[in-house]
Amino acid sequence: MIGKGILVFNVTDLNVAVEEGITLKWQGREIDSGRLTVKLGKPGSRAVIDYETGTVNVEFRAQIAFDEISEILDELGTDPALTAPIDAVIRSQGSVFEDHSLRLAGKAQLADHELFDPAQTRIEIRAPSQ
Repeated sequence: MIGKGILVFNVTDLNVAVEEGITLKWQGREIDSGRLTVKLGKPGSRAVIDYETGTVNVEFRAQIAFDEISEILDELGTDPALTAPIDAVIRSQGSVFEDHSLRLAGKAQLADHELFDPAQTRIEIRAPSQ
């Protein structure tokens, strides 16, 4: 049963572009990832807003794509498994404000991928929205 002031809903869209990319460490070298995109992946993304406490919890089932690296590797004829988007579950918590805007922060748990070792890859996300 959902209590008073609690809103549970499915997340139906996520489309984020990180133009500046991130710095990756791969085979002992630092590499600029270039642009990356984050979109919804498998079904099941959902959120819970508790208006009484002003808190929000969101679980995004996402795919993270390294657009520029993938394009370069594709042109070199590498195995498509190397350039496939990474499946991730991003669990974020944060605050909900009176105007219904959210401020979220969380961590991603990566699925197995040919390019990244989930045990050695850390992704933390801060996503203020307005």
